Amino acid sequence: MGTSRGYKMPTGGSWTPLKNDATDFVQGSGSAEITASSLITDFIRATGGLAGLLRGHGGAIPLSGGTKGAGSKKTGGGGAGGAGTGTSAAVGTARNLGGFLSSVADVGLEKTLRERGLESAVGKSASDVTDTLLDEFAGPASTLDNALARESLAEIRDEILNEAETFEDVEKQLNAAIDELGIFGILASFFGHYIFKMFCRNFYEEWVKKVGETKATSSLKEIEEYVRSSVRAKLTGRSVTTADWKKDEGKQVTETVLTETLEVFGVTG
Repeated sequence: MGTSRGYKMPTGGSWTPLKNDATDFVQGSGSAEITASSLITDFIRATGGLAGLLRGHGGAIPLSGGTKGAGSKKTGGGGAGGAGTGTSAAVGTARNLGGFLSSVADVGLEKTLRERGLESAVGKSASDVTDTLLDEFAGPASTLDNALARESLAEIRDEILNEAETFEDVEKQLNAAIDELGIFGILASFFGHYIFKMFCRNFYEEWVKKVGETKATSSLKEIEEYVRSSVRAKLTGRSVTTADWKKDEGKQVTETVLTETLEVFGVTG
């Protein structure tokens, strides 16, 4: 669960009590005050809060050999950010996704794809379309940060388009998700997935060593459900102001979504 290859959890400072609490949580031996909520809050703070997520915590660590199928031709999406770009892959990917969803809502899926130079995906099966979009928005999984952003986007794709089979299904289900969750809510959900995957990257392997795979997976499911339900309860249906997603205002809107997502977990600044 989550990408951890080539990564070592930070040590010292706020990480020490966080690790102790995480162990108590998974072993069921700690205080009743150690909950999924408290762990996620303390974890976000340990990673540097908003500033840490904006720069892509651990993002510069390369994944040896990359990830199968991660190669991507860069077209209208402008890349996903990541190491060396001054912004995290999560922010870059969310910005790409927000611009895409806004365009689909305004002019439809076919015109949106053509405007982005992705006309080869027009009329194709749902799997072909969504694979194209995954590469376009998230880019190659060449670093830990990029890999986590890509995995998080894939989960959003699966949630929204899990029953889509045709090109028409993709457009219909995208518009249904926009109507139900709002673009703000979809981006917040993406950041929720990203935060959870960061948590998995740091704790899953250690938890497996301590309590075994079944218990580790069960405890992570509890945390995942807390993150998912909290974001949906607080941020679904929020409106996004009209923005040119390719310019600075698109980045600002995306960072606002991230800021408010962190506030759901009690982290400000």
